Amino acid sequence: MTESDTDARNNERTDETNASCAITPGEDGDAGISADWAKRVWSAGSYAETAPSYLSMAAALVEKTAVSPEDEVLDVGCGTGNVAITAARRGASVTGIDISPTLLEQARTNAETAGVEDVSWQEGDATALPFEDNSFDVVLSNLGHMYGDPPEAATRELLRVTRPGGRIGVTSWTPSSLYPSMGGVAMSLLTPEDLPDFSAPPFLWGDPGTVRDRFGDAVETLQFETDTVQYPALSPDAFREQTVSTSGLFIEILDGVDDSDRQTLRKQLTETIEPYFDERANAVELEYLLSTATVN
Repeated sequence: MTESDTDARNNERTDETNASCAITPGEDGDAGISADWAKRVWSAGSYAETAPSYLSMAAALVEKTAVSPEDEVLDVGCGTGNVAITAARRGASVTGIDISPTLLEQARTNAETAGVEDVSWQEGDATALPFEDNSFDVVLSNLGHMYGDPPEAATRELLRVTRPGGRIGVTSWTPSSLYPSMGGVAMSLLTPEDLPDFSAPPFLWGDPGTVRDRFGDAVETLQFETDTVQYPALSPDAFREQTVSTSGLFIEILDGVDDSDRQTLRKQLTETIEPYFDERANAVELEYLLSTATVN
């Protein structure tokens, strides 16, 4: 489903959308997540296991932004390199940046396996990119920018390093999709002190109205497309166990859940997953929003 900026203006955000984003801001509203916290969390997971399931998202980003050999491309929150390697295989000059040295090492390995040799891999924070203004023709992020906190800083940096007339393409899980719903279930069992101190729910990047507000007049031809990833799983229980053992964010969240609540949590997570599980495909449906824009 494709939605132009004009058509999307009719889709107003609702309280239900905001509630479903699950990860709520801290009491001060703008404290944000520290770089040390982010580095620890993204290094804790096993994204080498999960990233292959998101390869179609990387391909969609590169295709929708029409990456070409003439482009200098930045992949923000590059993780294990899905987007950066895909763009490099199109002949673009590519830089991948991530806050986690562990993920960058995996990205280098994946690039070598893919026969891609000329990607520049750098460690850095999405809210303070180590590049000059107007450095890239195309700036992409497959789920990584969502966790750049505060989002105003992440937005500013995406815009700042993109050349006038350049393209930005980002993906995020939609607020009503499975991962935000699972996060909400888990965090309902946490004390306020144990909640991640995001200044705004990360999954609001999956809401067209929020994306439009954040980019504002700095972009033109803002477009949105909603699609899904089919994540292979043998059952809802199997998907639950894989998620809580491979996702650094869920590992961090579950560390704060009291032992006496863990059995209840397992049951509630399975119940949350079941409506998204397709028995005909042995897969869980994960919905995401792909946003593209041209910078003024």
